[in-house]
Amino acid sequence: MVHPANGSLILKEESWPQEAMWILTEFLMSDEGAQRGNVTPRFIIARDQKILLTATGNNGWKDTIWPRIQALTGTAA
Repeated sequence: MVHPANGSLILKEESWPQEAMWILTEFLMSDEGAQRGNVTPRFIIARDQKILLTATGNNGWKDTIWPRIQALTGTAA
């Protein structure tokens, strides 16, 4: 998790833990990162050094991220 002091710091390297820095780098190289990188709240699912999915907002969590987490973990109803 990344919790910067304000939204303008979300894309700053110093806001990210070192072990997750690759996520920021890969995200910023994507179309979504380049065009809408500072939109928050942002949710990112990453695995094996690859971003699998990114979404924004409460609906992004509910409709996109949470169902994918359930599918990836085998906990979908």
